[in-house]
Amino acid sequence: MLRELTIENFALIEHLRLEFGPGFTVLTGETGAGKSIIIDALNAVLGQRIGADSIRGGEIRARIEAVFDAADSPAALHALQESGLRDGDDTLIIVTREIASGRSHYRINQRSSTLSVLQDIGRHLVDIHGQHEHQQLIHEENHLSFLDAFGGPKHIQATAAYADEFGEYQRVLKALQNTRIDERERAQRLDMLRFQVQEIEEAGLTPDEEEALGAERLRLQHAEKIRDALVTACELLDADVDERPAALAAVQTAEQELAPLAGIDPDLASVAEELGSAGAVIEEAVRSLRAYLDDLAADPARLEEIEARLAQIASLKRKYGDSVGDILGFLDRAHAEVLELEDFETREGELRGELERRRSAAGVLAEKVSAARVKLAAKLKQAVESDLAGLGMDAPTLQVAMEREETDEGINGSDGQRYRATSRGIDITRFLFSANAGESVRPLSKVASGGELSRLMLVFKSACSRGAAIPTIVFDEVDAGIGGRVAHAVGERIVGVAADGQVLCVTHLPQIARLADAHIRVGKAVQDGRTVVDACPLGEQERVDEVARMLGGAGSDATVRRHAEKLLQDGQADRDRLQARTRA
Repeated sequence: MLRELTIENFALIEHLRLEFGPGFTVLTGETGAGKSIIIDALNAVLGQRIGADSIRGGEIRARIEAVFDAADSPAALHALQESGLRDGDDTLIIVTREIASGRSHYRINQRSSTLSVLQDIGRHLVDIHGQHEHQQLIHEENHLSFLDAFGGPKHIQATAAYADEFGEYQRVLKALQNTRIDERERAQRLDMLRFQVQEIEEAGLTPDEEEALGAERLRLQHAEKIRDALVTACELLDADVDERPAALAAVQTAEQELAPLAGIDPDLASVAEELGSAGAVIEEAVRSLRAYLDDLAADPARLEEIEARLAQIASLKRKYGDSVGDILGFLDRAHAEVLELEDFETREGELRGELERRRSAAGVLAEKVSAARVKLAAKLKQAVESDLAGLGMDAPTLQVAMEREETDEGINGSDGQRYRATSRGIDITRFLFSANAGESVRPLSKVASGGELSRLMLVFKSACSRGAAIPTIVFDEVDAGIGGRVAHAVGERIVGVAADGQVLCVTHLPQIARLADAHIRVGKAVQDGRTVVDACPLGEQERVDEVARMLGGAGSDATVRRHAEKLLQDGQADRDRLQARTRA
C-alpha cells in the first residue's frame, strides 16, 4: 500500500509530504482547493505522461516520491525482481520522478530506471479511477480477470490448474513445430551436419592438444638458442673452462678441504655437509641438462607438421568455436541433432500423440472453467445490477458476453470443435452495460460516464474480493452527481473495499467522509504573495469542523457542529460494523 507521498514544486504545491495507512482515507476541501493536484502527482509518479507546464512557476524542476509497502502485491514484487531492482526480501518500493524542461528522470529504490519499467511496476501498485483513460473497466482484456476474481479462491485454483496444463500443451506444440520442416530442408540439414561431424571426427582432436602443440612449436623454433645455453651451462658446472675449475669440481674440492677440520671445530661440519648437498644438487642438474641436450633436436619436418596441425585447428575454430573444447561441444550437439533428424518420423509420431493427449486434457479443464464462468456471470450480473440500483442508477443492466473462436490449431471443446486458447482459457469475455431503462447494452467505454464508471468499479471491487489484485485504489470524486441515500450506499461500498486493503477517496459528501478511517483536508493559502496548496491530516475536533463545513454550516454554528459530531459517531459505528461483516 501507499505509505508516503512527497510532492515538491508541482503545480501549486511547493512542498507537501503526506503519510497514509491502511483502510479508508478521504481527502476533502473546497472546490478548487487542489485535491486533484495530489491525485495528478500520484498519477505522474506512476508513469503518466506529463509536461513541463506541471512545474511550479519560477522553479526549474518538480519532484515526486512515493513509498509503497508491496507485501500484499506479489505481482509488483515480481515485476521489481524481473527488472533487477529488488534487494533481498525487502517489500518496500520507493518510486521517484523528477520533471525538468519537459524531460523526466525516474528512480526506483534509489536506482535509475525507465518509464516503461516504472509503468510496469506501478500498474500493480495503484488503481486510480478518475479520468476515463485510467480506468481498468474500459479495457476489455481485464474483464475476464474480474469475472474470475468474483469466483473466489477455489475458482482461481481451477484456472491455475488449467493454465499449467495449457503450458504443457504449448511446450509439446512448440516441439512439434520445430520438427515440421519439409523433406528437402531436412535432407539439406542432415547433409551439412554429417559433413561437419565427419570433418571434426577426422581431425581427431583432444582437449589439451592445442596447448601442447604450441609449447612444442616454441621449443623447436628456439632449438639452437636452447642448445647453446645448455652447453654453456654444462661447461660451467662440470668442465674446466679457460683453465678455471667447473662449479661441481670447486664445490667438491671445498668439501674435501673442510671435512677433516670437523674434528677440530664441530661448527665446520655443518658447512661441509651443506657443500656436499650443493655438490649433489649440481651433479643432478648436470645430468638433467645433458639428458635434455641428448633429446633436443632441431627437426624442421616436425616443426612443419606442428604448424600444419595448428592451422587445421585454427580452421576448425573459425567454423565451430573459439577453442578445442567448443569444437568438441559442437560435435556432441551435431551428433544429437543428426540422430533426431534421422529419427524424425518416430519423434514426430510421439509428439503428435502427446499433443493430442495434452490438447484433450487442456480442453477438459478449459470446459470446466468455462462452465463455472457461465454460472459466475449470471451471479455477477445480479450482484452488480442490485448494487448499482442502490447507488443511484434507476435501471442498470450488465451483460457478461462470453464467446469462443474456432480454429484448427486450438484445443478440444466438449462439442467436438477446436477453440483458440490462451493461458486464461477459451473464453472471450466482455462487459456490456446500460445505465438507463430502454437503452441497449453497449461496451463500457461507449456508454458509461465518468461518475457511472467510478460507481461501477466500486461495485466490482466490492463484489470481486480480489479484483485486479491491486492493493491501493483511488476514487477521484466517485460521488459525482449523487447525494442522500445513494451517498450513504457509496460510502458503505468503499468501506467494504477498504476492509482488506487501502482506498483513497476524494469526496465532497459528508455521508462518505464520516466513514473514513483517516481524513485529510486540502486547502489553498497565500504565502509571500503566491498561492500554495497544503494538506494536513485531521484530528477528532478538526474532523468535526471539516464535516460541518461540508454540511454547509459555519464553524460557529452549534447546530451544524452537533450534526457533524453525530455523523462522525454514527460513521465510526457503521464503519466497524461494515468492516466486521466484510471480513467475516
